[in-house]
Amino acid sequence: MRTVRESRFSAMGTTAHIVVVGPGGDALIDRATMRIDELEMRWSRFIPSSEVSHLNSASGRPVRVSTDTVRLVEHGCAAWQLTNGAFDPTMTTQLIAAGYNQSFGDVVTGVATPGVAPGRGCEGVTIDREAQTVTLPVGSGFDAGGIGKGLAADMMLAELVDQGAEGAMVNLGGDLAVAGRPPSGDEWIISVREPSISDALITTTRLVDGGLATSTTAKRRWATADGEAHHIIDPATGMSSDHQPVLATVIAGQAWWAEAFATALLASHPSTLDNNESCATLLLRGDGSIERRGDFESYEQ
Repeated sequence: MRTVRESRFSAMGTTAHIVVVGPGGDALIDRATMRIDELEMRWSRFIPSSEVSHLNSASGRPVRVSTDTVRLVEHGCAAWQLTNGAFDPTMTTQLIAAGYNQSFGDVVTGVATPGVAPGRGCEGVTIDREAQTVTLPVGSGFDAGGIGKGLAADMMLAELVDQGAEGAMVNLGGDLAVAGRPPSGDEWIISVREPSISDALITTTRLVDGGLATSTTAKRRWATADGEAHHIIDPATGMSSDHQPVLATVIAGQAWWAEAFATALLASHPSTLDNNESCATLLLRGDGSIERRGDFESYEQ
């Protein structure tokens, strides 16, 4: 009989779900919960005292940050390079212009700003690991959306396993990482659901180790004077993406890459991205049709 402990709680603007298999699960979950809260306090651009907020207000000056934030910026820049700019973590100005200027739970309506410039990318971002500083170019910003929850899931999963968990899952709003023994059987069973009011089941997946992330333009939407906007910004236009599909689910070796690639698939037209061999992808279009890439079927029940 496997000992299983789990907890659900609010974090990072979503619902977190942690499952730990093995003895000492309650204490492990308590530590992971505190660490997730710590990461949110460092990474949220909606918290004025966060390290990301300090970076965004530094106006080209180097800012000393924690190793957690150095890691976040490094992974964000890596995802920008790996997707040829389709994922861009420097779109803060564009997100604010679209009306996403506060935590999404507080966004009711926004004011879209016409004529927003395209994304600038990570070309001028400087990371000094020895000094533990990050410098953003003047006029640039950094946003953890599209990668932060996946990276946090990877980090917490690694810490849980290092601390003695026989198996664990860390799920932050559908961006999740799993490893080791599941609560039963030999695989972790993960449902993927359609994000509208119906919350209909799209598919059920089977994972042994790795990450799964889902990104959608159908959920975090708000009204503006120019029509509806959402939080997935097309770097080519600086505005909410109007591409199909409306949802992308990606399975990869790590959750940070799954989340970044899923975001990139929605931010830019999917045909502009070569599907990485390490990713398996499901795309849902507005008409309900589904496309599977990269042997996604092999992960389905």
